[in-house]
Amino acid sequence: MELNRLSFNPRKRGAYETFDLTVLLTKQHFLPLFSLYICLAVPVFILAGVLFGWSWSAFIVWFLKPLFERPILDYMSKVVFNQQATISSSLKSILKLQAGDIFINMTLYRLSPNRAFLAPVTQLERLDGRRKEMRKQVLFATSKPKQTLWMMFCVHFEFILMIGISAIIFTLIPTSLSLEEPLYQILESPLWMEIAFNSVYVISVALVAPLFVTGGFMAYLHRRIDLEGWDIELTFKNMRARLNTLLSSACLFFACCLFAVPSKSMAEPIDKLIIKEQVSTLYAQDDVIEKKTTWVPNFDLEKDSSADGDYRWLANFFKSLGNFLSYFIWLLIVLFVLWLVYLLVKKRGFFLALELPKRQKNQHREHIIPTMFADIKPQDLPEDLIAAARSAYHENNQRLALAYLLHFSLRWAQSTHQVKLHRSMTETECKSAIDAKVTEQSKDVFTQLFSAWVKVAWGHQSLNFDFNVLIAQIEAMASANKEQINEA
Repeated sequence: MELNRLSFNPRKRGAYETFDLTVLLTKQHFLPLFSLYICLAVPVFILAGVLFGWSWSAFIVWFLKPLFERPILDYMSKVVFNQQATISSSLKSILKLQAGDIFINMTLYRLSPNRAFLAPVTQLERLDGRRKEMRKQVLFATSKPKQTLWMMFCVHFEFILMIGISAIIFTLIPTSLSLEEPLYQILESPLWMEIAFNSVYVISVALVAPLFVTGGFMAYLHRRIDLEGWDIELTFKNMRARLNTLLSSACLFFACCLFAVPSKSMAEPIDKLIIKEQVSTLYAQDDVIEKKTTWVPNFDLEKDSSADGDYRWLANFFKSLGNFLSYFIWLLIVLFVLWLVYLLVKKRGFFLALELPKRQKNQHREHIIPTMFADIKPQDLPEDLIAAARSAYHENNQRLALAYLLHFSLRWAQSTHQVKLHRSMTETECKSAIDAKVTEQSKDVFTQLFSAWVKVAWGHQSLNFDFNVLIAQIEAMASANKEQINEA
């Protein structure tokens, strides 16, 4: 995966910024995406209409939408990374799909709003079984992709397009052709009208499908950017490319020397009172604010009765019925309260049985270790993590030594200060959760521990401080807390 070939800037974006980018990418590649959907939906629509009827054909096209969306995902996964993509190659991607994945997406997950968000896990990452479930948990942990709102927007957009296209067609029909009778006789409408209405539905779905699939794919990519730090990696690659030559370094130094912030603003001061008087004078003119008179319906039947008959008796009937129902409901509420009082006085054992079980205070809580620190299997962890860290450090395995210290420190933070951690947390997220609970002295210890981990695990560098001092600080932090608990 070549990140420097991305067609957009890989930075952290919110859900609404992601959907704005989705609209831009869909407009840029709309014609091939629309063609991919039409090439699949139209033949199925015609074949199902001939075999089963045109009403069933529209239902079949709706039911097969998860299958028709997969070529669009294949095409977008290539063009986003500026790779060559064709309509024919994307259509052939359907043949590479697994039958079980197709079946579960068209049955169990057919109405799931996360369909487009999770489709890349099976189609692009090609994960299955336990690995696929773990990947989905990581993508959804501490993340809100807002796929439900996106699906609701696309569904309403389909409906608006269908109504708009139908209105345009009705407008262009000559006045000599009357459609009043076929429209009112829906169950006995002519065949051509049934075909036309279902064709408009298929076209509306084909117009919105590229937007829906691209929105889910963009949410998936930005979740990976957040988890894997694509923006940081690409920034360092660009910095390395810019600083390869001496000329670029000299230009950067020269620009820094010439850069200066002006001490005073050159803009003229604004008099707020003058601006306020100008705005008040402007709004006092008659032609500035447009006034429009609108008609408001009058629903008062007593004052304005119909010319065909007087319907005040009907209004009085419903008014009397409403009063009777309101009195009846209040009577039921009073009887229910009296019944509860009777049970409270006469049958106290009835309420004793409704008491909730008391929660045990000293429940064993499982320690949660984030995935990036959990490369050591639980059965391989030694009992004395501090001694194992010293031994690993003397064997020149700094990464394993820091991993043992992290396991010990994260367990201590969860058991002592009730710090809540998730398996998908990054170093920064773990540090923020711990700093909110521990003391200032413990914050310094965790800052040094996480900095050493990032330097060794991700930077592939050696430690430049005394490792035994860090171990002593961690032991002092744990022992000080034990003494506080014993004194209490």
